[in-house]
Amino acid sequence: MSALAEAVIAAFDSNTDLTWTTSEASRAIAHFEVSAIRVDVTFTETGIHEWRVGFEATSENSTLKNIHASIRVFSGVFQAVREFLEVRQPERLVFASKEEALGHLYEEYMKRQENPLRQIDYQRARPVRISPIADFAIEKTTPSEWKEFSQ
Repeated sequence: MSALAEAVIAAFDSNTDLTWTTSEASRAIAHFEVSAIRVDVTFTETGIHEWRVGFEATSENSTLKNIHASIRVFSGVFQAVREFLEVRQPERLVFASKEEALGHLYEEYMKRQENPLRQIDYQRARPVRISPIADFAIEKTTPSEWKEFSQ
């Protein structure tokens, strides 16, 4: 594993100030900013209690400044994932990546977080690799307590 991947994995404990948008029942977005990089972590419902997560980072910074902030970006993304799992309690959350390096980060996150995930009743699912995309998933081991509240 690269030194950058190791540093990112070590920095998973984040205290980023997340702002959540949940105006749609089938979509939740966590927004945060790190060193003038705007990050949107989007959770989209793809089936009954199944969700997909992805993120987008936008910046006008130089590449060098973005590289230095990348660890904090990834730790904020994984903080959003933890919060989403704790609150929404999906039965399955899928991380998809066309980029092999990003896929490795997802896989390492799930390996390193196995015990904390188990404490909130989640486990890693076997990865599904359909070239050029690899799906990594977390599955709930107990029934979800999430309830939709109608207004």
